[in-house]
Amino acid sequence: MEKILLGSIADIQTGPFGSQLHKEDYVQDGTPIVTVEHLGNRVFTEQNLPMVSDADKERLNKYVLSDGDIVFSRVGSVDRCSYVDSNHSGWMFSGRCLRVRPYNAIYPLYLYYFFCMESTKRFVRNIAVGATMPSINTKLMGEIEVSVPSIDTQKRIAAILSSIDDKIELNTAINLLLFVKPF
Repeated sequence: MEKILLGSIADIQTGPFGSQLHKEDYVQDGTPIVTVEHLGNRVFTEQNLPMVSDADKERLNKYVLSDGDIVFSRVGSVDRCSYVDSNHSGWMFSGRCLRVRPYNAIYPLYLYYFFCMESTKRFVRNIAVGATMPSINTKLMGEIEVSVPSIDTQKRIAAILSSIDDKIELNTAINLLLFVKPF
């Protein structure tokens, strides 16, 4: 299995900084912005999403997410990440996040699951800088070594892990329904 630096197989982007986007830019109806608080397991949590207008989305178009992107916490819990699926493509990410956009050399869902491995999470936590509030930047992320098997193996691994996640999400939804609506 080949080991390749993340920076050579993905574009890594920091979210917009405070001067580019302020709280007063948020609107009631618009494009959702993912913050650190919305990073869940595989998909984003959708409670209390800030939103921006179409004009701000156009102005900040380099922060628009695409299917297959992976969004990380840039500060605090730097090992937290979520995968951007087709339902969340077109959303944006905040300045406290990093976006990793894999190139064609790697299967995006495989890369997401690579970052979910405890050994990878531990490595990311260890390279973070700052004693009080750990943080990670594009340079540090770019230097992470990714184990890259053949594309067919990547797809098989991602399919297996994704089907397990689907089952977990379904069971969680069923449990919530049973809890909310007892017989």
